Amino acid sequence: MVDLNSSISFLIYVTAVSSAAAGVTEACKSVVPFLGTDYVAEEDCMEDHNMAGRLAHYKKFLNLLISVLSAGFIFGILGLDPALILMGKEEAYVADPWNAGIWVWGIVAVFASPLFHSLLKILEGLRSNMEQNPSMPKPRQKVSGRKR
Repeated sequence: MVDLNSSISFLIYVTAVSSAAAGVTEACKSVVPFLGTDYVAEEDCMEDHNMAGRLAHYKKFLNLLISVLSAGFIFGILGLDPALILMGKEEAYVADPWNAGIWVWGIVAVFASPLFHSLLKILEGLRSNMEQNPSMPKPRQKVSGRKR
């Protein structure tokens, strides 16, 4: 059963893995010069602009690929299934963490990380608001439609 606490746990877990994968990508950028270089055209001609654009796209693709692979690897090492965390199961460990289902979470973590981070902020604010106000306020005045 999905509830507020399991949703927050899921979002924390996925955003933490995404942040770790981003750290691995940044480490790879510092080691491999191609991944950290900004490419600009040497001369103002169409061929140089095309080559610089192509190299920039290759660099972006490789950075995303490294991030996805490292997120999938982190999920595999931890051996936790994020779907089981979201469902609020008692046991979230899986017997075979190296199957394709866990690796797909690497793709989800990398590409949906900004969305998950925003949702996490909203849900944590909702939880803190609910803890401060356990009972919802009731309306003080009756609201009705227009009188005819």
